[in-house]
Amino acid sequence: MKMTSVDEGYVIMSDENMTGRRLYASDDAVVIHMSVEPGRAVEPHAAGVDMEFYVLEGRGLFTVGEESAEAGPGNLIESPQGISHGIKNIGSGALRLIAIKNRGPR
Repeated sequence: MKMTSVDEGYVIMSDENMTGRRLYASDDAVVIHMSVEPGRAVEPHAAGVDMEFYVLEGRGLFTVGEESAEAGPGNLIESPQGISHGIKNIGSGALRLIAIKNRGPR
């Protein structure tokens, strides 16, 4: 069995307000742990694959296409391929989430 902790994840994005660590990658999916500090935003952008965001901790405002909604722990947000998505931490603590990029066939 292979097990990876967040601290062992490969850093794919990092600044003083946000960190993304790749925990898993295969031909079918990529799993990223993200930590976004209060007030920080991931600007809207489109991905070439379907994605999901699962909130572990904190509160975020998620935008997918023309729709926006607040989400917290236990919420899963779907973002279809080619549709713009963005995330803003609207809470007082870190927003921690898992981002999944689906690369394989359905």
